[in-house]
Order: sequence, then structure tokens, then C-alpha cells
Amino acid sequence: MMCLIIQYLKRAIGILKDKILIVLAIYTIGLLLGLLLYFLRFLNWVYAGWGIKVQHWERFPKRQKRVLVVSNHPSLLEVVLVPALFFRDYILHPFDFSPWNIPDKKNYFDRWYWAWAKIRLVPIDRENNREAFKALRLIKKILNLGNIVILFPEGGRTFKGEEFFYSEKGRKIRKLKAGVGWLVLKTNPLIVPVWIDGAEKVLPNKPDKLYHCLPNFCNCVTVKIGKPINIQGKNKEEITQEIVLSLLKLADEEE
Repeated sequence: MMCLIIQYLKRAIGILKDKILIVLAIYTIGLLLGLLLYFLRFLNWVYAGWGIKVQHWERFPKRQKRVLVVSNHPSLLEVVLVPALFFRDYILHPFDFSPWNIPDKKNYFDRWYWAWAKIRLVPIDRENNREAFKALRLIKKILNLGNIVILFPEGGRTFKGEEFFYSEKGRKIRKLKAGVGWLVLKTNPLIVPVWIDGAEKVLPNKPDKLYHCLPNFCNCVTVKIGKPINIQGKNKEEITQEIVLSLLKLADEEE
């Protein structure tokens, strides 16, 4: 009996700790990123060549559960940019609408002093198929619990790819990872495509000068939000292909 009480207390303390860390992360880094996003949108309104421009904001899900956002990955900027799109939801409902992110395990800072920044992250080892599948199963559980997940299905930045798909206007995306279709098939989420243009100009992938390591918003980043992707009746290979086609179609879409 005493063992059960101790286990229950440990679990309760763990849940309380997670909630405290979520609140700390949301009202520090989450608040900062959200305010920065709105400032950069205002900057773009003042001068169209700078800041961040969001197209079709009306398509973005608002307070919806079980959402999978799929985005291209031209730079490192969108890793913080896409989560900030949920600012209005997570600032009011941090436990229900704070998105989960899926970083590369090599970029995952496994130190105690990074605990505040590691909330709602599932690191994935892209070089170990067994470990990657374990991470996918955890992401499946997270989605089936009604959470929001942000996924960059190229499995890395676009410029590092070897095989590409191209749009009619020449935009490109890497061949997507095989587990994407499986994940969607097992969770049936609302799939929202997002296309990022110009991020690699704001934050270069291969900086040749020290100051290029910092974002330069004297260039414009365009965030295109697409219509939800319909995957009814499709198998995992067809789902993967549908995501590719939806992203490339969105890339060519004019305002």
C-alpha cells in the first residue's frame, strides 16, 4: 500500500513539475516569440520588403485539437517561427494549445539548464531507424491525445537534401521521410500545410560572416498557410505524396 502511495506521489509531483515548466516556458520564451512575430508583421505592413508577411491567416486552425502542421524547412528560422503562429491560443490556454516540436536529437541540448526550453519537445534520431520509430510512436500517442504537433517532414533543411520534388514554378522540397504517412494514417489529424519563403535570406544556412549568424529582418519572410489536406481513403504512400503536392501547390500560390 505504501509503495502505491509513493508511486502516486511521484507521478503527481512529475505532472506538477511539467505544468510549472510549461507555464514558465510559455510566459517567457513563448511570449517573447509571439510578440516578436506580431512586431515583424507590423514592420512588414509599414515596409513590405522587411519583416514577416503571413498569407491566408484565416486558414490557420484556432483552438482546434489533434492538429499536425507540416512545413518546409529552408533554414533554422522556421523552427521558432511556426510555433509562434499559435501565440494567441497558447498564451491563453498553455496546457491545451501549446504545440509540440520534433527537433533533431543532435540539436537537442540535454543539459539540466536547458530544461525550461525543452518543454513539449520529442527529439528524433534521424540516423537510427529503431530510435526514430520509437519517437514516432510517442508522437502518435501525443496526437491521439488531442495535442498539436509541428513537423518538418523533410527530415532536415532543404539544402541538405539529395532527392527533390519541384513545383511548376521551380520551388523545391526534399523527399519526405517514410514515417510521415504512417503517422498520419495512425492518428487522422487535421493536417495544415505551411510554406515558408525567404527564411534562408534572413538567417543564412552557410553564414560567411559572424553577423550572418543573427537574423536580418531587412529581408522579408513570407508564411503561406494552406487549406487542410484531405487524406481520406489513402494509404501511407499516397498520404506522403499528397503532403508533397499540397506543399508545392502552396509554394506557387499567389496572395
